[in-house]
Amino acid sequence: MKNNFRTLKASIIMGILLVSVSAVIVPTSSAGLLANLSSYANISFDSKNFSDIPVVPRGELRPLPIVISYGTNYAGLFQFIPSILFSLHKGRQVNIKLDLVDKSPWCTATITQSTITTSVQDNEVKLNGNLNIKVDLDAPAFGSGYVTVKITVPKIGMIAKFENEFTLEFLPAYLPLIKQQTVGSNTKRIGPMDTAVFPIEIENLGNARTKVKLEVVNVPDGWVAIVTDMVILDEVKGSSGTAYLTVKPPKSFGYHDDNAGIVIEMTPERAENSNDKGSPERISVLVESRGFSVIGIEAIAIPLILIIVIISLIYYFLIRKRKI
Repeated sequence: MKNNFRTLKASIIMGILLVSVSAVIVPTSSAGLLANLSSYANISFDSKNFSDIPVVPRGELRPLPIVISYGTNYAGLFQFIPSILFSLHKGRQVNIKLDLVDKSPWCTATITQSTITTSVQDNEVKLNGNLNIKVDLDAPAFGSGYVTVKITVPKIGMIAKFENEFTLEFLPAYLPLIKQQTVGSNTKRIGPMDTAVFPIEIENLGNARTKVKLEVVNVPDGWVAIVTDMVILDEVKGSSGTAYLTVKPPKSFGYHDDNAGIVIEMTPERAENSNDKGSPERISVLVESRGFSVIGIEAIAIPLILIIVIISLIYYFLIRKRKI
């Protein structure tokens, strides 16, 4: 009985040695018939962080937590052979490499940890990583953006190498950004009978076709200010349009020495959807009115003429009566 047990033990040890030696000396194509060991890996992420909340251009670095699942599959002609070979690999270190292989040209992407280390284990393991995305200023609003990550698990003994690519899609947000300035000086001196005109140049620095609404928000009493109510700017960065502000001073009769600060408010919004809008921006101009105005003289002249006519008639009749 004791001899039989020793014989069985020796046979098991010899079998393990034969399998191990055959794994080394037998060609790969033949060894695959006996045992096939392979790694597998997968990347998963919650894309709602990007699809539901668009990434603001020139904004923050948006982090995306990713989960890497890693495990090992093994099979073969005889179940015990791959099982024995797998047990020989258990505990060996595995370096999983993450690489950015492609992305939209208007975004910057980084991986916080490009190499994640684990080991060969019986069960699938889950590892955490981080992908960061920042969108450049020229990203088209709500255009399709993407980042492709390649995951590589190197060959580990008889465990075959594994490679795969995963793509994350996201949307850039609309950036309501404009630059405005008056053409020439923002101060004008005119007479009370004149009109001041200020061309206002507006440039689109955002990433979509933009509608700019203009409104006069501060006009002193007696002054009249009218501005172009809307300017449409093309999507191309640097496209511009011109609005005109017209200012008229008080024109009442007499000498004038008036000053007025006029404030214009401009609100950029996406041309296709007015709900996507930015914060109002303001620009101010100063108009000085100096000089004499004859407007309103008729209010004095007509009664004065009537008085002169009446006095003339009275004088005429008095002179005529004396002569008679």
